[in-house]
Amino acid sequence: YRPPVSVLIPAYNEEESVVGTVQSALASDYPNLQVIVVNDGSLDRTGALLEQNFATDPRVRILHQVNMGKPEPLNHALAEASGEIVVTIDADTEIEPDAIAKLVRNFTDSTVGAVAGNTKVGNRHLWLTRWQALEYISSQNMEKRAFDLLNCITVVPGAIGAWRASVMRDCGGFTGDTVAEDTDLTLAIRRRHWRILYDDEAIAYTRAPETPGDLIRQRFRWTFGTMQAVWKHRDTLARWKYGTLGWIALPNVFLFQIVLPLFSPLIDLLFVGSLTLWGLGRLPIPQMPQIWSGDDVRRAVL
Repeated sequence: YRPPVSVLIPAYNEEESVVGTVQSALASDYPNLQVIVVNDGSLDRTGALLEQNFATDPRVRILHQVNMGKPEPLNHALAEASGEIVVTIDADTEIEPDAIAKLVRNFTDSTVGAVAGNTKVGNRHLWLTRWQALEYISSQNMEKRAFDLLNCITVVPGAIGAWRASVMRDCGGFTGDTVAEDTDLTLAIRRRHWRILYDDEAIAYTRAPETPGDLIRQRFRWTFGTMQAVWKHRDTLARWKYGTLGWIALPNVFLFQIVLPLFSPLIDLLFVGSLTLWGLGRLPIPQMPQIWSGDDVRRAVL
C-alpha cells in the first residue's frame, strides 16, 4: 500500500532548522513523495535557504507568501497537494526515515481519517528541555495511547501527523477559528465518525522551547487554542451520537486543561504552606530558663 503522499511544511522564521526538516523528509524511505514548503513571509533567511538548497530538487516545491499565520500556509500547500495522504511536519521538526511509511500503513483501514505520530524532544541539552522530554513521554504520548484505544484522540499534532486528503478538504482544511488549528481539524474529523489513530513507531524529533518565556508562550497558545476548539465543538459534549468524543475526550480536556489549572495555584500554595509548617515542626524547641523557688534554694544550700 503505497499511495502518493504530500508532505506539507509551513515555515516562518525557521532559518536554523528548516533545511534539516526538509532534508529529513527527503531522506524518507517512502517512494512516492511530494514535499511542499510554504515560506510564510519570513523575515530571516528562511526563504533564501530553501531556494539555495532545494530549488533544483524535483521532489520539492517551494511557495512564498506574505505572512498570514499558520493555517493559511497549510491551506495553501493543501491546495497544491496531489497526494492521497497528507503528512504535516513543523519546520522545527525532523522525522525518522521510516516515519511516513509507518503513518501511511494505518490508512489501509478505510475508516481511518487521520493518524497522530510520536513526537519526541530533540534538543535535550538543557534542564528545561529534558523536563519537557519527560513530559512528552509521560503525559502527551501516554494519553494518546489510551485515547487511541477509545477512539477519542483530540489532536493530531502539527509536528507529525497524517491525514486523508479528501477528508481534510471535506472538513474545510485548517481554519483560523482557533490558534490550535490541528486540534480544531482533529475534532472536526472525529465528529464525522472517522477513526483517528496513534502510531508510536512514527517518530519525529521537535525543537522544544529553551527559555521559560518561550515555554510559557507556547503553553498559553496550546491551552487557549484547545479551549477555543472545545468551545467551537461544544455541541458534541455528552451526546451519544458522538460516542467517546463527547463522553470522554471533551470532558477530559475540560477537567484537566481548564478546570484543574484554575485551582492549581491554590493547590501549590497549600503544598508550600504544608512544607513550611512541617519544617517549622522539625525545629528544636528552645528550653526556657528554670526559675527556682525559695524551697529549691534552701535545698541547694543544705
